Amino acid sequence: MLKDALYYPHIGLKNVPLVKSMALLYDRVYRIVPDNVIPDDHPDLQPLLEDGLVGAMIDPTRYSRAASDNFLAKLGDWRAAALSHQEEDAEQISRLHVDKTDQRVREMFSEMGCSDENEWMHVPTELASNFMLYLATEISKKNNLSLITNNWGAWTGANYFRLNGKLDETISCETKLDHLYDPYSLFGLILSEMIPMNISDISSDEIVSFRGKRHDEISCFRNAITALSEELKALDSDEIKIDRIRDKVRELNRAKKDYKHSADLIGAKRWFGVSMMGFPAPIVFGNLMSIPAGSTIALGAAGLAIGALYSITSTREDIRKLNAENPASYFIELGRSFKNYTQARGSGDINFQAWSCMEEYVND
Repeated sequence: MLKDALYYPHIGLKNVPLVKSMALLYDRVYRIVPDNVIPDDHPDLQPLLEDGLVGAMIDPTRYSRAASDNFLAKLGDWRAAALSHQEEDAEQISRLHVDKTDQRVREMFSEMGCSDENEWMHVPTELASNFMLYLATEISKKNNLSLITNNWGAWTGANYFRLNGKLDETISCETKLDHLYDPYSLFGLILSEMIPMNISDISSDEIVSFRGKRHDEISCFRNAITALSEELKALDSDEIKIDRIRDKVRELNRAKKDYKHSADLIGAKRWFGVSMMGFPAPIVFGNLMSIPAGSTIALGAAGLAIGALYSITSTREDIRKLNAENPASYFIELGRSFKNYTQARGSGDINFQAWSCMEEYVND
């Protein structure tokens, strides 16, 4: 968990509890805003915005060419349904600012029949969303930022792109993979009870004060999350040292306890919410940790768990490169805890939701 983050895919900051929760955890939270565009932010967030450390704007112009290169190079692989754009699909149209793309992408959208007005292109949502994921990924890589979102589609899409689409849609996390050479899976490091239950009642001014006076506790908590995640990702052989993981878990639990205790400054009452960071690891990792298929196991008393999400059809070298260059994005879900997470398609935990979203994304 890096100290600074890029919030995507939206420009405006309107979800007040979400923005406050990000401000509790990160030193700086950036967003992608084209030059001369004024975001529509919620007035209750003004103290945080004036503080200058939340909502800082990154102009996409210098990143648009590289993002467009990657987008165009992989477009055929994704077989985006949006390429068959028809006028009757107007209800599935999103606005995309011209500064976020280069000339080649703009010409492609124009040839598809997409209209434009006042530097905004009206692009099929599926295609616009895919492009924004490439752009966010490019910006986060170049600036060493955590990619953070509260949108399941964006989270699964970003991980799909970062894994270069090497997911076998016929293999779920419940499938035996003994026949595959060096199989990998994306696991989820899941933390709950990270956000005060009364976050809506805590003012932005109080958040600013908390950030200044409790910076050490916030930083220690964040570093403990990173240390555990890095320990998990580094385990690339059958001889996994479970004791090392347990040590990091204990450190994280202590740091989380100190962080929550320090929040007495803002009158935090009870805690809720879920955050999840994806990391690739060998299937043997799940076996040795005794992780049930598509489920989670508790790692600590302070709301910490781990679970398998979906399988990766890639080589060990590819995964090592991914770990070095592109740590999987970070997801925040404020609504409920993974301890009682359910989904519309039936009962299951947060991992079932992630798998379902990824499977739907691959199929689309």
